Amino acid sequence: MATAAMQTDTEKQAGLRLGARLRWRGGTYRVLVLQGEEVQLGCLDEDGADARALVSAVVGADDFALLDDDLQELEKEQVADTSGLSVLPEAELKLVRDWERHLREVDDGVPPDAEEGTVPRPGYDPGHFTVRQRLAAKAAEMKTLGFRHASAGTIERRRRAYQARGVFGLIREIVPGSPWGRTDERVVKLLLAEVKAGLGESDGDASRLYGRLQAAVWREHEADYDSLMISRATFYRLLGRLGINVASLHWPTDRRLDEANGAVPPYTPTLARRLGEQVQIDSTGLDIIAVGDDGRPVQVELTAAIDVASRTIIGAMIVPKVPGRGPRGRRLGGRATRSFDAVLMLAQALAPMPARPGWSPRALAEHSEMPYADLVACDPRMAGAAARPVIRPRMVVVDHGKIFNSEHFDDVCRMLHIKVRPARERTATDKAIIESTFNAIKRRFSQYVAGYTGSDLRRRGKHVTEGPLWSLNELQDLLNEWIALDWQQKPHDGLRSPYLPGLTISPNRMYAALVAAEGHVPLVLTPHQNRKLLPFNHLKVTDKGVRIGNRTYNSEALQEYKNRHTGIPGQGRRWQIRYSPYAPRFVWLWDHHKDDWVEAEFIHQRLVGDDWTEWTWEQATLNVLEDGGRREDQRRIAREVSRLRERARRGPDPDAPRAPQLFTGPALDLDVPVADPYEGIPDPDPATVVRAPRLANPAEDILHAAQPAPATPAPRPQTEARSQADPVPADTDHAADTDNHSRIPAQPYRTGVLSLRGGAAEVFALTQPSTPHPATALGTDGPGDEEDGEEP
Repeated sequence: MATAAMQTDTEKQAGLRLGARLRWRGGTYRVLVLQGEEVQLGCLDEDGADARALVSAVVGADDFALLDDDLQELEKEQVADTSGLSVLPEAELKLVRDWERHLREVDDGVPPDAEEGTVPRPGYDPGHFTVRQRLAAKAAEMKTLGFRHASAGTIERRRRAYQARGVFGLIREIVPGSPWGRTDERVVKLLLAEVKAGLGESDGDASRLYGRLQAAVWREHEADYDSLMISRATFYRLLGRLGINVASLHWPTDRRLDEANGAVPPYTPTLARRLGEQVQIDSTGLDIIAVGDDGRPVQVELTAAIDVASRTIIGAMIVPKVPGRGPRGRRLGGRATRSFDAVLMLAQALAPMPARPGWSPRALAEHSEMPYADLVACDPRMAGAAARPVIRPRMVVVDHGKIFNSEHFDDVCRMLHIKVRPARERTATDKAIIESTFNAIKRRFSQYVAGYTGSDLRRRGKHVTEGPLWSLNELQDLLNEWIALDWQQKPHDGLRSPYLPGLTISPNRMYAALVAAEGHVPLVLTPHQNRKLLPFNHLKVTDKGVRIGNRTYNSEALQEYKNRHTGIPGQGRRWQIRYSPYAPRFVWLWDHHKDDWVEAEFIHQRLVGDDWTEWTWEQATLNVLEDGGRREDQRRIAREVSRLRERARRGPDPDAPRAPQLFTGPALDLDVPVADPYEGIPDPDPATVVRAPRLANPAEDILHAAQPAPATPAPRPQTEARSQADPVPADTDHAADTDNHSRIPAQPYRTGVLSLRGGAAEVFALTQPSTPHPATALGTDGPGDEEDGEEP
């Protein structure tokens, strides 16, 4: 008893006790004596020797492990977990407690509630019976008491679970369907793998996930499929135990990805103790419409950088966001944030932001909490600057956008000794501060600016573009003033005073506290160094100069490098030509031999006569191409640039009507095609057309003018009988001279009607008519028809 009382905490944590088997230094031993900090071990190997050592030396060995009776490694003992007992029903709780009592008797010889000095019952004395014998006795006893599943093997398995995990392990073994059910760990791993694999897929029901789990278990463990695969009811309970909401399987894809890649609790803030130690950069839509360079409304995009230590916005740049036009891969006129914009923002962060006329005096550095006098002493550029600190980034955290993964951005950061650390994909928590800053800018700045559109089309107001809009430069000026006046000088929830932790302070005050501890060394970039921040192309100088895109640049100084070798292996005669997309009037050739720049101007600059940008040039190029011009016609494009600049300066014509185009709905094809009656008939051949015969009678005898009708004589009886059926006039004398057809006497016609007399054969003299029968000529039946009969 004295020896047991002297066991140290290390012994208890390691599970050492008298009789325990263990592995140590490549051998197997039994604990013979425990006394104070020492332990005496009896070797179980044939060629081994007993040992005596410190307990700390034994349990601290790399290969130390406790062994069971079969010399198999046991799991390390842990503190018993009894939290599961509080959620069990009374019947199940009693069952667990009964099993715990029986298992304790197998190990200790007496039940846990036995009084001191109690003698073990027959068959349970550890000093006289082995574990196998005690397990057999307990199995027989429990079957007699009515316990189900109480074989010696089951008791041994639950005994090991109880030794390894305490009551927690016992609950998993005894209570079916509990939160700690007996699902095999291999099935759980396969289920989690299938859930992760389906994050980027289209949504689906849990039944689809269950089918994929069945296929995975069959694929990985075909031999043990029947024993491993769980039922559908157990599958749904397992989802609940793993914290997988069935409804989440129908979430939008981006939400499921964001949820899976989100921060894991407990949440901890991003930590930075020095200015510029970590700067987070990202881009987002500003939810504002502005007037572009061409005078048309455009969406705008914001790229910003924030210092984590002081929460200072060290740079913010607004650019238009316009989709390009043209075939894929050759679109023109598009505009959005590019790598050069991110580089300009870094350069902006290294210099004080000058205050603009008309700003509030409170937006000036001299009226803020910044140590203005000390800053001006070390950097004269701070005189008259805005209340925004100059902080040199040491490391920037960016996402996987193209603008931050470009070679140009990486080269500039390397030149400025700035480390670039990409965030994990779809893990917004890696740059949570800049994301939170964007939300604050939209809430505290964007919604108060004319042209605010809301976060999406469903929240956009009516006729936003018809109201007053700021230009891009004016909007940038407003944002700069707001940063200096509002953001930098209002208390921030993420900043606490170093002296009074309960007090929230502004970014400028935090900067003042940190800069007093580490100082400020400005980095002033000269024009020579600023040109190295520009994007570049490797081009060969010809007699026409150099060509960037569809623009040509030339100068006398540039011609000195015509066909000259650079001296750089692999470059040949291609020199490094730098240009600025915001001021493409000039380009600069870098002579690395002299470390000097050679300037060249756009050859058609005189046709433009004003400042212009590369985006304006692309718009002009697109207009010329749509008008039937060529991309190589630089003179015409230069004139178009001048016209666009003039149009933007002049603005819309106030007298021009602004009536909207009529809405006619979707175009429908309503015209029914009419069949061509002459389709399929070949064109006549002039050589085969027969000439019309000449008329035998004068025209005045054929066509008669209108004449008044004379008085009609009394009709004859036979004429009256046919007057209603025959349209031939009754007074016409058809028995006139039939021998001489050269003269046809005129006949009376109805007034105002011109007509041909007789049939076509008679008019055109195509045939010689025979002498008609009087009755036939009259078109009536004569009195002698019945007697004489028909003439053949």
